[in-house]
Amino acid sequence: MFRSLNGRLLLSYFSIILVCLVLVGLGLLLFVWSSPLWTGTVYLRLEVAARAVTTRLGPLGTPPTEELEALLSGAAEEYGVRLLLLDAGGTVRFDSAEAWEGERLEELARMRFPWEGGRGTFVVSPGGRWAFVARTIRGPDRHPVLLLFLSPQPRLLMLSWFAQNLLPPLVEAGLVALVLSVLLAWLVSRSIARPLERVAEAARAIARGNLEYRTLVSGPQEVRDLARAFNQMADRVAAVQRAQQDLVVNISHELKTPLTSVQGFSQAILDGTAADAAMITRSARIIYDEAERMRRMVDELLSLARFDAGEMELARQQVDLRLLLESCVERMAPQARAADDVLELSVAEEVSVVGDPDWLTQVFVNLLDNAIRHTRGGRVEVTARPAGRWVEVTVSDTGEGIPPQDLDRIFERFYQADKSRQRRGGVGLGLSIAREVVHRHGGEITAESRVGEGSRFTVRLPAPGQEEVRPRGGGRGRGKGA
Repeated sequence: MFRSLNGRLLLSYFSIILVCLVLVGLGLLLFVWSSPLWTGTVYLRLEVAARAVTTRLGPLGTPPTEELEALLSGAAEEYGVRLLLLDAGGTVRFDSAEAWEGERLEELARMRFPWEGGRGTFVVSPGGRWAFVARTIRGPDRHPVLLLFLSPQPRLLMLSWFAQNLLPPLVEAGLVALVLSVLLAWLVSRSIARPLERVAEAARAIARGNLEYRTLVSGPQEVRDLARAFNQMADRVAAVQRAQQDLVVNISHELKTPLTSVQGFSQAILDGTAADAAMITRSARIIYDEAERMRRMVDELLSLARFDAGEMELARQQVDLRLLLESCVERMAPQARAADDVLELSVAEEVSVVGDPDWLTQVFVNLLDNAIRHTRGGRVEVTARPAGRWVEVTVSDTGEGIPPQDLDRIFERFYQADKSRQRRGGVGLGLSIAREVVHRHGGEITAESRVGEGSRFTVRLPAPGQEEVRPRGGGRGRGKGA
């Protein structure tokens, strides 16, 4: 029972109510126990009885024994007290309760003040503690005797009064509070447990393979945060599964074409279709190129896998961007000339960053390759300049541009905006690798594009001394598929 939320809430409420009632009861008991009201009330009642009895005896002494005992018995019943007559030796000669007659009360016998009047307490075993008011009178034989007016210990009366008057209301209040706590526990647990049950049901649905299932966001703030976090996690799981499925499909598709070429031309060599030396050389060249293409794709996949696993170590050294970008432009110049593109470089003086020069070279080579392959007879321009705490590098072109619906997915692996056209050398991994490298350097990569006007990729890297500062919105960028 107490493993459920409702049971635990009920147990906690019951425990709190019980503790509160016990504390209140002990507080009241301690207050009543320490109050002088009880002692004063008992002694006042005894004094009233003593005054009334001594008044009835009058100044002339006491009546004969039978009349005295009858008077004392009536007074004891009338005032609700117990009356004793003791001789000088402390022996009880009369007891209105008829229990101690003939017994010697040792504690009273050792006291001197009762014979002088007054009040006090004494203990009789068995019998407990008694409060008394004493008066000295002359007995029927004219000898002095002690007349005691007794009442049980005041604190015992207090406990009895507490049990009769205060304890029942406390118990009733506890029962009412218990009923209310059950209702409150049910309401609170319902407001918490039902949203949690919905989250659990959503988790079970996703475990069964229903990745589109989402839970309703409701309940207390903490439960709502949990539901939102769960939905976000479900979105990520669905995205990861879709990415894995796309990865398998894309890898299969990318490998199919080169493998078909390798198989076909190797078969031509084997069966003698490629008879002359020129045909054999051409077939061997195609086989080599396709194998090289597959090797590059495998290398890129391995790089992304190492980034995902956190195994990629990046060098941290001062990098002169002017020299690095000049090397990249020189490397891509033949491809730009083949596409009849104008390739320009504009770098501010003394622009540098801290990072891995090899990986940064791959980033800018990928961007230049992407721009050149989507530009024919246009311009590709590379600029680098300081921008506050950042260094900004842009690669812009006057190519075909990117449709708006494709911009949000450009950096996804294997994604290419020109699906209806023959792919021009890329497999859709270049920009994914560029984004990973830039993010590992603490920067961001974004893109802007208009169809028919061209695109511009922007890479922002921390300036030297600002490596720990991450730019805002350093998540997904936008650009054109590699």
